[in-house]
Amino acid sequence: MLAVVTLLGACGGGEAPESPAVPTGTVGTAPSTETASGTVSPAPVPTSGSALLPLDARTSCDLPDFQVEWTRQINAARASARTCGSAPMPATTPLRWDNRLFSAAARHSLDMATNNYFSHTGLDGRSSAQRIADEGYAWTWTGENIAAGQPTVSAVMAGWLASAGHCSNIMRAQYQDVAVACVEQPGSTFGRYWTMVLARP
Repeated sequence: MLAVVTLLGACGGGEAPESPAVPTGTVGTAPSTETASGTVSPAPVPTSGSALLPLDARTSCDLPDFQVEWTRQINAARASARTCGSAPMPATTPLRWDNRLFSAAARHSLDMATNNYFSHTGLDGRSSAQRIADEGYAWTWTGENIAAGQPTVSAVMAGWLASAGHCSNIMRAQYQDVAVACVEQPGSTFGRYWTMVLARP
């Protein structure tokens, strides 16, 4: 019998709840050691030396209406008060899709998929905050959710909302902008690698 492991990882504005990797067939928070405090804004000049990655079949797992569906589900979640773990989170303002955040998310999903790993820290040692700055986004608050193995937008969103750290990231009132990328790599451990980046300039 084939077992499917579904992983989620959260890193967000000042707090990143962590727990051990979850058992086979369940959804939870994968290990992470980084936080993004959102207290210092980096220089807004990109250092990656390349153009923003586009939203296309490769960076959206070829899912239809990818940006529209993500924006709809994120803002529907933020429109209702909810409890994230034991923390009550009030309804808050909708987020805007940002192409610089998308490029940062897509580069990280591509890296995880191509190199078959799952972590907030890239193989080059960069954090989510550094990746966002390298795309030209001067942040004052930033956070990241990652996931691996889920087949659809709805499955990822349900898993994140059921997990305290991911849910808190999605509901955090400080954020204004968001983007999510998905890259599929046949033969890799998890198949699909998802990255959500949230930020405020």
